[in-house]
This record gives sequence, C-alpha cells and structure tokens, in this order.
Amino acid sequence: MVEDDAADLICISVIDGEYFVFDIDAVKRVRNDHHVAGILVGTLPQVPQQSVFLGLPVQLMPEEVALLVQQGVARIIDEALSHRTILAVDENNIDEAVAKLKINELESTESESQGALASYITPTVSITDKYALPESSVSAIYDTPRFHVYKYLHQKGYFISPGLRFGSQFLAYPGDPLRYHSHYLVRGVGYEEEFSLLELVGSGRLGTGVKKAWMVGGRLPDDWQDKSAVLRPSQTNDGEGSETDDDFVSFCIEWAGFG
Repeated sequence: MVEDDAADLICISVIDGEYFVFDIDAVKRVRNDHHVAGILVGTLPQVPQQSVFLGLPVQLMPEEVALLVQQGVARIIDEALSHRTILAVDENNIDEAVAKLKINELESTESESQGALASYITPTVSITDKYALPESSVSAIYDTPRFHVYKYLHQKGYFISPGLRFGSQFLAYPGDPLRYHSHYLVRGVGYEEEFSLLELVGSGRLGTGVKKAWMVGGRLPDDWQDKSAVLRPSQTNDGEGSETDDDFVSFCIEWAGFG
C-alpha cells in the first residue's frame, strides 16, 4: 500500500548515519501496520541510570528503513540539517540566538497568560518537506543480500530484529517479539556466494544450542535462465513447490537431535 498524502508519511530521522523514530504514534504504526518493531534506545527520565528498560526513540535498521521507504509509507528527515538551519547558530552569534529564544519564550508566555490567540502564517512547505531526503539516499540498500532476505521474510509475515547477540545478521520471529520467541537465525548471501563448510557447521550448531534453526538465503540473479528449476526445500516429490517467490531461495540448517 502506498500512501500518497505526504502528511501521512512516517518521519524517520537520520542522525549520524543512524535511523530513529521519535513520535509514539509513528512507532505504533510501523509496529502494528508494517511489522517493524525496531529497538528502544532512549533513556527513561525517571530512571536514567539503568539500561534494562528503555524508551523513545526507536532505532531502525537500514533494511527496515529501506523497506518502509520503498513501500511509500515513510520518508527520511535530515535532522542535522534541519537543526542547523532552524537554529542558525555559529560561534559568533550564540549569545544573540539565546537572547532571541528568551524573548520569544517570554512573548509566548505573556500571550498565553492573556488568553490571546496568536495567528501564524502557514508555510507552503513544511519542515519535514524541506529537509526530507530523496529515496536515492537508501536505494543502494535494495541490491544487498541482507535486504533481499529481510524483505523475503517480512513478506512472509515475520518480524525481524538484529541478530548480533546470536552471531547472525537477523532474528526472525513468527509474530510480535513481545509475544513470541525467534525461530530462525538468518543470514543473507549472494546466490553464488561461497561460504565455508566450517561456517555452516558452526552456525547450525549455534542455532541448535539456542533452540533455533539457522536460515541462509539468497536472491537469484535477474539473468538466471530457469528459476523454476532451482532446488527449493518447499518442493514436493512431484516437483510442485509451495514457494511463491521464484526470485528467492532459502534453506534451514538444523543439527541432529534438534528439539
């Protein structure tokens, strides 16, 4: 589904190459409507000296951002540029800028105390429109093996989270991570990319040790001659497979005695 109204687009802030969502309503939308959970990274004001319970903002992986932008439901805001432009502060006029902020704050307080309704000129271009980055800022991610496997699992209804703590690229959950344990340790590879047998064995044993299967998958090249003839784990004996995405192939590795 593509949301044409720019006002309805989810705003994702990019700060020093990392992606964040600060608005709680946007966080609900990406989680409930688009199966993107992200990671809470903000400190709670009431209990700042701990890292067990965290709050806003939510940090998103580049693959999550690329998918939301590709689907037309989000846009990326250059927070650094917007702050520099709005504040317009340099080393020579910091005092002047602070004085202006204090005057504006004082005028606003006085206006509210008198019950006056301030009138403003509505700009023709909003701040988010002015500092929104083009889709090309994330389009390079579209052709990476990580994005291919992420998009494949997302289309199957899985929630995806970073898999670093289990030694993989991603973790795949059959539903919301608040309700389900992850089922797969996921790695995306190029279809003709080579990896060692030692890695296959080690990843399979690691997955078994944490009660998960190790999944490896890759997208077939666009110039592949006969995609229907590629061996797929989901194929039945008569050769008819349940796999609907002919452009992607995945395999799961489970060690003997799994479960």
